[in-house]
Amino acid sequence: MSGTNSYFVPGYGISRTVIQNEIHYYCGPNSIVRPYTLQGRDGFLVTTSGPPLTQAQIEDLKISSREYEEKQSRIAGEATVFVNKPIAVHQRLRRG
Repeated sequence: MSGTNSYFVPGYGISRTVIQNEIHYYCGPNSIVRPYTLQGRDGFLVTTSGPPLTQAQIEDLKISSREYEEKQSRIAGEATVFVNKPIAVHQRLRRG
C-alpha cells in the first residue's frame, strides 16, 4: 500500500469484530485494523490509504459495538444484558 497512514484508536467501548467488519466502509477497501497496545492502552492500529476515522465515526463504532455485544449476550441466553459483565474466576487459596 503506497501512501498509507497508520494511527492508534483507543479500544474502550469498541468491539474487535465490529471495527474489523466496518473499517472498509469508513476508510476504504484497502484498510487494515489489528489489535494494538500503545503506552499501556489497548486499542487498534488502523492502516489505511483512505481518510482517517473521524470522532463521529468512532462514536458510531461504539454504538454498533454495544448493539453487537447485547445481541451476542441474548444469543448466549443470558437473562439480563450487561456488556463486559464480570465473570467469577475460581481461585484456589494457597496454604502456607
